[in-house]
Amino acid sequence: MVVRRVVYRLLFPLAVALPVWVLVTRGVLLDGIGWSFLGYLVVSPILFFALLVIGGLIVWRPGVRQERAVSLWDAVVLGALWLVLLAAGFVAHPAIVAAAVLLVLGAFWFAAWELVTESRRRLKAAMDDIDATLAGARASVPPPQQPRPPQPPRPPQQPQSVDIGEVIVVTSKDVTPPAPDGRAS
Repeated sequence: MVVRRVVYRLLFPLAVALPVWVLVTRGVLLDGIGWSFLGYLVVSPILFFALLVIGGLIVWRPGVRQERAVSLWDAVVLGALWLVLLAAGFVAHPAIVAAAVLLVLGAFWFAAWELVTESRRRLKAAMDDIDATLAGARASVPPPQQPRPPQPPRPPQQPQSVDIGEVIVVTSKDVTPPAPDGRAS
């Protein structure tokens, strides 16, 4: 649980730090200023945006926000991605670049799949709750009864008057009686 919470807290700081790490280490320190630096200058913002979107998809899940921890599989996928990006800062091997690209794409689709799965599960639970509520409401309504045989009439009772207090009636017309001298009041 501790690792999952740490990964949750590092989602957005590492979305900034890892592209800067790759840009500075590969683009400036190891490869020097030149065409490769321009390549890293283009790739770093794309990597930043991709990590930001992946983090957003993960945090968008209500279960992740409630627990303030990512799922175990999120932690594994993100840990592997972060390690490959750290290694990409040290070594410029095509296999590391390919692994980084595949892990970024895989992490994106995995986060999207988990978001859809959790949303579907929550929607199904809500619909089941609604169905159970409606079934309970239907069960509480008594079934129609058979008609009763006619009973002899009861003697009429006097209606009881009930005092409800002062009543104010509001109308759209002036209903004030005219004054005795004929002028309106």
